[in-house]
Amino acid sequence: MTAPAGRSGLRWAVAAGLAGVAASTLATALAAAVAGRQSDLALLPVERTLRVALLLVAPCVGAVLAAVVVPRGGGRSAVVAVGLGVPVGPLLVLRLDRVRDFGLASSLLTLGVLVAWGVIGAALAAGWWARPARRVERTDLPLARPGLAEPPPVAGPSDHLEASGDTGPRGPAA
Repeated sequence: MTAPAGRSGLRWAVAAGLAGVAASTLATALAAAVAGRQSDLALLPVERTLRVALLLVAPCVGAVLAAVVVPRGGGRSAVVAVGLGVPVGPLLVLRLDRVRDFGLASSLLTLGVLVAWGVIGAALAAGWWARPARRVERTDLPLARPGLAEPPPVAGPSDHLEASGDTGPRGPAA
């Protein structure tokens, strides 16, 4: 007995959301480990920029990882679920609850980044699922109809070809 189509889509959406949370948390935790625990202001600007960029890109990598793990099956609801799940990883790993101590501007900026992670993560997941390589290829060639005769075998040089495809020595160099 199979589940109704709506129920199956809901299951894929829940699976996609959980995969988004898990993959985003994993990618952000790895990026945080690489970036280091303490952010020293004495770092060179290039070093600091690379660490921040690594932490900003990690949830998006998590979204693509979630899309790879979850097969296409939930449609738009799965895309939305990945988009909602992606910002949870940084909330868990980076402890963004402390941002409110820095004031309203920092809190609004953090909220904007979380929304951006969700939107970008959903777009990346949708883009992954829409790739042409994930679709079934079809041919425009006509299918063979039953009752038609097989084409006659081609006579010619294939009669004396070896298994390697070589026809043998040619010319004086051989």
